[in-house]
Amino acid sequence: MRDTITSQGVDSLQHTRPIQQAAETPAQIQELFDGIAYGKTAAVLRMLEAYIGPESFRAGVKEYLRQHAYGNATATDFWTTLAKVSGKPVDRVMPTFVQQAGLPFVEVRAECKSGTTQVTLRQQRYLFDRELFNRDESKELWRIPVCLTEGGTADAAKTCRLLTEKESRFDVPNCGNWTLANAGADGFYRSGYEAANVRAIAEDLEKGLTPAERIMLLGDVWASVRVGRQPVTDYLALAEGLQNETSRPVMSEMLSQVEYIGHYLTSDQDQPRYEVWVRHLLAPSIRRLGYESKPGENEEDKQLRSRVLQVAGGTGLDPAVLAWARKWTDRALASDGPLDNTISGTAFSLAARDSDSAVYDRLLEKQKQAKTPEDFYVYLGALNSFTDPKLIERNLNRALSPDVRSQDAVGVISDIMDLPAGGLLAWDFMKSHWAEVAKITGGFAGAELVNATSTFCSVEQSEQVREFFTAHKVPSAERGLQQSLERIHNCVDLKSQQGPRLAQWLNDHEVRVGQ
Repeated sequence: MRDTITSQGVDSLQHTRPIQQAAETPAQIQELFDGIAYGKTAAVLRMLEAYIGPESFRAGVKEYLRQHAYGNATATDFWTTLAKVSGKPVDRVMPTFVQQAGLPFVEVRAECKSGTTQVTLRQQRYLFDRELFNRDESKELWRIPVCLTEGGTADAAKTCRLLTEKESRFDVPNCGNWTLANAGADGFYRSGYEAANVRAIAEDLEKGLTPAERIMLLGDVWASVRVGRQPVTDYLALAEGLQNETSRPVMSEMLSQVEYIGHYLTSDQDQPRYEVWVRHLLAPSIRRLGYESKPGENEEDKQLRSRVLQVAGGTGLDPAVLAWARKWTDRALASDGPLDNTISGTAFSLAARDSDSAVYDRLLEKQKQAKTPEDFYVYLGALNSFTDPKLIERNLNRALSPDVRSQDAVGVISDIMDLPAGGLLAWDFMKSHWAEVAKITGGFAGAELVNATSTFCSVEQSEQVREFFTAHKVPSAERGLQQSLERIHNCVDLKSQQGPRLAQWLNDHEVRVGQ
């Protein structure tokens, strides 16, 4: 599911591509290794399987293999076979998702009248670019298998329709408290909801929705926030409804946006209030999970603990979490035993935030002594987490030295570029050492550095990125450069439209959160 959300993010850009994409040069081939080639393809096939049913899907695949054994075949042959076996218009549905770039946004309006829910669905292309999305001049039209379910009804069965037009209206038996537009979370589309519907779903998140549906709903609401259809405060309210969430994938999806909001949308003045809110949000999870692994604990909780503590300490600056990280790090550095790699990366990175060169040297020495690849990269990540400018510069210089393998150098630079404290330092370093960087990193890695600039969020940085990579072209990242520039532009726009709303909400909630 996380791969689906990632692919939807790529497909929400103007400079995306269809699944079927011609490539004639090595650089063009390298560029196809993105969130579309595998992530979107898998998600669309999963949607197809749900649409025609698992048994028909398996029968169709079997028949397709029988017909074309020891021969050549095309995607069209596959769709045609599945259409014949299932009796559904697969051959007309799939080209709209495979040969057409982007993904659809399905706006849902549901109204209860005389014991029946009257549903209106309207589709358009979804784009992160708020102006383009709300202008709605896109010509794309998809054939979308849409499945809905009603909350709070005795019969919560799915109602499925194939949306083939720009807009469609139909009735659903009974009236529920809310309507979910992607039941089962199998559809590759964004869903847009009215504010009252989102609030009603939020009250029934844990009992009314499966983990996959909760993940998809989080992605859908965030998508509406990005284009101004909903305020960012609606997302925060949804997050508050997940305070007792125990599913790691659901929490991970929510926490990614909590980090993003803290990194990009809060001003220096708002930051302390947001930190308090984050600590309040995560307190129930920390109480349940604690700081240390328990005998017999499942792997999901171990990984969830690490993620929760990372955000509580990194975004919420929770004093207790940061104190734990320092103690854990001191204990680990004084030991010759193996690392607990379910938590070591989190502890080290949080401890490194405000640590000095003495801790850096100890971590560096431990990395040199690492006995396993897992431990080696945990220490490497820790070294990339320091916020002291002198240590950042030291780490960047080390990245281009023989002490760091060439395949790791780009990861060091891009990781530091993603840090609030290190972004500008890493960017300036990369520009001034570009000839050396390009020689060491090569094609794939050069593209990764282009993509790393997508973490910037200012007009000035956008112009710098455009100018630099226009003068220093990376052939395997032509589309990647345009995507990075898009993401920077969209971040700037999101901050301008949602930042004031966030500030007002934090001000209004300050007393309640502090209690």
